Amino acid sequence: MAQVGIGIIGFGVVGGGVVDVLRRDRATIAARTGVDLDLRAVVSMPPYQSTDVLGATLGKDIALITQDAQIRIALLLVGGTTFAKDLCLACLKAGKHVVTSNKALIAAHGDELFAVAKENKVAVAFEAAVAGGIPIIGALRDGLAANRIESITGILNGTTNFILTMMEQKQWGYQQALSEAQRLGYAEADPTLDVNGTDTAHKLAILSRIAFGIRVPLSALRIEGIQNVTAQDMASAARLKSRIKLLAMATQRPEGLELHVAPTLVPLDHPLAAVHMNYNGVFVVGSASGPQLFTGQGAGALPTASAVLSDVIDVALGRAEQTFGSYGFFNQPKPPAFLAEADERTASYARFATPDKPGILAGITQILSVRGISIRSIYQGETDDQGQASIELVTHPARGGDFLEAVAEIDRKGLTTAPSVCYRRL
Repeated sequence: MAQVGIGIIGFGVVGGGVVDVLRRDRATIAARTGVDLDLRAVVSMPPYQSTDVLGATLGKDIALITQDAQIRIALLLVGGTTFAKDLCLACLKAGKHVVTSNKALIAAHGDELFAVAKENKVAVAFEAAVAGGIPIIGALRDGLAANRIESITGILNGTTNFILTMMEQKQWGYQQALSEAQRLGYAEADPTLDVNGTDTAHKLAILSRIAFGIRVPLSALRIEGIQNVTAQDMASAARLKSRIKLLAMATQRPEGLELHVAPTLVPLDHPLAAVHMNYNGVFVVGSASGPQLFTGQGAGALPTASAVLSDVIDVALGRAEQTFGSYGFFNQPKPPAFLAEADERTASYARFATPDKPGILAGITQILSVRGISIRSIYQGETDDQGQASIELVTHPARGGDFLEAVAEIDRKGLTTAPSVCYRRL
């Protein structure tokens, strides 16, 4: 049996989870894979959550890993993109393979890190960077290797999914649901990168790179968060037999690739509508496989540790080195075409606050019709005490620019009493 030395950088939630799994299941992993994972060093800044690190050396100097000839694999389990990048480069240049859960690092500096890894004949593995314990990168890389990936649609952030679930199930407003997520530890004290869609965008960029073999700059993604989702929006979605989820979507069209992150109405009969609380879900359509759904916990100590250790085992067995150069990281024949938002074809939802006057509905439908937008369903609410009515509709797929221009014209022509509310619909 081969013994493989490993070192952990970052002894927080995920690092602690890896140590816990090794403490409990090191022998099982060895029996199953033929690889005995020997934890030799843990590098982290004090104070330490524990000094029980299975006999490994615990300290704050990266040299504990880079200068240990018996350590083959460094587990980079810290966040950020500056210090983490320096640590990653130090390990790669020392000839260590790197396994990381840092999605922002891969999304922002992947090109440089992969090039340095190739130079030093080592690999970078990052299954844990996307969707926690769901083995989605391995599925795209290996299980669906015989497919052209047609689309990826995912709930990739457990914080926002928990918030939206609470808003729907408890009829809470956004702030109350966010406070509950923070109380339970599902949301950080500063949840900005989660709720504004940035965390999800980093993950979508990584998945798109694997699925389509292209470099995806964050500037190519249209990103919208959940901060403006209201209880009224959730009620409207329920009335239309849908629920609102923060979706990451990558769709291959003949004209180019559609990429966006946005709150979206998901019909109740779609598999992603059943992904609740802090769970993640990824819905992939392959040219041969057809639709595939992957679900599981998207964060947490043990689910993420599971993904980290799956990469460690791949590296230890030599599988990661075989597949590392096959992602389209190093050779891209031509720049990819990314569709502008105006050119995307999507079904849409709109809610219009209107005066209770004759001809309002006819005026709205006429403007949509002129722009070639067909209505799938429509709902007109009762007039309230102030003489205000609400008209809600869902369209068939249409060019996004035409829909937004039509809504702007409806607002401009005085058919509404407040700015209209729009969402994509899956």
